[in-house]
Amino acid sequence: SSGINAEYGDIEIVGSSEQHKQLHQNSGLSPHEREEVRAPPRVERRVEQPAPAYIGPTNLKPIYVPWSDNREPYDKKKEDDLHEVYRFNKYLSDRLPLNRDVADERPPQCHHELYPPNMGKVSVVLIYYNEAVSVVFRTIWSVINRSPRNLLHEFVLYDDGSVWEESIGEMKGMADEVSKVVPIRYYRNTTRGGLMRARTSAAVFATGDIMVYLDSHCEVLPGWLEPLIEPIYRDRTAVTCPIIDTIEWDTMNLLSGKAPMSAIGSFNVLLNYNWYPIPRREQDRRKREHGRNWAISPIRSPAMAGGLFAINRAYFHELGEYDTQMNVWGGENTEISLRIWTCGGSLLFTPCSKVGHIFRHGYPYDFQGDHFETVLFNYKRVAKVWMDDDEEFYYKLRPMAREKDVGSTAARSTLRRNLQCKPYEWFVDHIAPNLVMEKDLVHYGQMFSGAHDKFCVDHLGNEGKGSGMSIGTYPCHNPNSAIDNQFMMITNDGIFRTIDRCLSVNRDDTLVLGHCYDYNEADYQFKYTPGDGTLVHVKTGKCVDAGAHTMATKLTAVTCNGDDRQKWTFTHNKLV
Repeated sequence: SSGINAEYGDIEIVGSSEQHKQLHQNSGLSPHEREEVRAPPRVERRVEQPAPAYIGPTNLKPIYVPWSDNREPYDKKKEDDLHEVYRFNKYLSDRLPLNRDVADERPPQCHHELYPPNMGKVSVVLIYYNEAVSVVFRTIWSVINRSPRNLLHEFVLYDDGSVWEESIGEMKGMADEVSKVVPIRYYRNTTRGGLMRARTSAAVFATGDIMVYLDSHCEVLPGWLEPLIEPIYRDRTAVTCPIIDTIEWDTMNLLSGKAPMSAIGSFNVLLNYNWYPIPRREQDRRKREHGRNWAISPIRSPAMAGGLFAINRAYFHELGEYDTQMNVWGGENTEISLRIWTCGGSLLFTPCSKVGHIFRHGYPYDFQGDHFETVLFNYKRVAKVWMDDDEEFYYKLRPMAREKDVGSTAARSTLRRNLQCKPYEWFVDHIAPNLVMEKDLVHYGQMFSGAHDKFCVDHLGNEGKGSGMSIGTYPCHNPNSAIDNQFMMITNDGIFRTIDRCLSVNRDDTLVLGHCYDYNEADYQFKYTPGDGTLVHVKTGKCVDAGAHTMATKLTAVTCNGDDRQKWTFTHNKLV
């Protein structure tokens, strides 16, 4: 069906420029909350006593960094050729200064925040593989020019087995130049180990109190470091993430905005990462604990995107670093997020810390095999160690993973026991309200039409397009393949949902997708009767109807009439 490979599915959600622009809109705030955001900031902040001397965000005079003598006339063919290799506009990047100015796009209240002057020494860790020199050192110089000198301790630059000459000799030469200003520890792995092994290895070389992992194609914004590390200064088990702005892959423009963050990161039952509105209970907590400045206070997030975060160095090792049996990348962000929360830590987004990131136009490297199979391997390791009984639920969504050999997970399971981590159910109940567990479902799986043989309910790729989109019907996928678009669920509470969205009925009697928490429950209540196969929208008393056409683009709720178009069956049914 539309938007998904029927055989395997699209299991990686790659942030687009549009998705990241949406995170900085006020759409996640009520009118009253928007007024609070615009209100004059309160300068004071609640601190424990005795409090150390405070300083504001440090404004540094940039160090001038000359770059190449690329002044030749524009060459379109060269630009296109380099894009095919690097999957972003390297030609333009190589012609831009390494220390270009960027606008200060923090929310206005952030300018009045005060921080302790000595919050620890910071090691900034960058992992790269066959990366362009210009983006690596634009990342580095942005950090140097926008970080307090007393906090920035060193860089750890780790080459994970690059084979392109630019990423080897030229990179090392540039690192030697940087080391004249800020210490830079350069290490090169002769063979590619993948992100999880590289980050674990690089951490051994770091000597700062706090490690900040950045992707090798970023630019930090003014005032980025202090708000990122302050929660860690106060609680060594806190792990923090900056707000990620988009650097466009084609124009190299930085897209940002001053509106407060309105989304959190989480993952769904497929273990795919995505963005979700901040739950009401989290907004209430922030208001309760932070008062007038709640809109720029740290946000508890179920998961991190994975590329950019800060963590106490000793705590990183105590927590178990990464699962180094995972391959290349994919799933490591889910695994470490689950481990942080269930094993006693917390994961926070820090609205006053902003970092731009190039979202490439595709992958410039291989996955040492099939992309889907590599990520499926990693996801299964997460499911086996961390999902408890819902490991089986994962296999119902990813049947091809059931017999997949992912090696021994005994060491990670032992780590989990030694850390005395809470169960997966605790994480779902207390941290990730977007998730659903199999025990909470009564009817689920593919939802077959009684009128149109071999046709199933399908969200038609609309699940990721926002609220208010419709669902329809489509030829039923092979149940042994990825059936993401056709996996429908009815919970014990009568909520009718897809993997990431819940369904209600709009004024036109069309079934539409919406977020799965902070909803008006009466609008989302359905009642399924296995005996006659009807699915009734409780509020209107109308039956879900497939319509006259086999491939419907909209399902509607109409007056119940006993027609086969209003009869449905599910793959799995719990006896109640």
